Amino acid sequence: MPQSIDDYIDRGIHGAKEINPAERKKYLGTFRERIEIQMSKQEVFQKYCTKELEQEMKDHPKAKLLLNGSISYEILRSYIMLAEKHKMPFSIVAREDDDTPIGLVLAEDHEINREDTHLHEAPVITEDTTGKVSLLDKIKAIFQE
Repeated sequence: MPQSIDDYIDRGIHGAKEINPAERKKYLGTFRERIEIQMSKQEVFQKYCTKELEQEMKDHPKAKLLLNGSISYEILRSYIMLAEKHKMPFSIVAREDDDTPIGLVLAEDHEINREDTHLHEAPVITEDTTGKVSLLDKIKAIFQE
């Protein structure tokens, strides 16, 4: 179907129409339903749950790592090296107006609708000298899940 000249001019002025641009802006260019894992900027700075992130990369080898370009390269370098180690594609997403709290996203190219997309540290359970797990450690493990 031929486009009208008004549609052509409007697209030239405003750019192509995007589906849900606010969501794509927040999630570093992807949609929420495609995300396997997301980390906040603060978690990226603290290198929070890097072992768990690496396991997710192993579990989802066809995913892509998206990194927030407002974070310094020195911080992102360890994540880039992790992606290269697992031969995973990655992109550094730079935006003029950085108003997203998201620092890192591991995303698929299709919809997956994962409910919990945040990383959680694996609970550490220690044994005492008798080989039994203490009650306090059991309670901590329950609340960390």
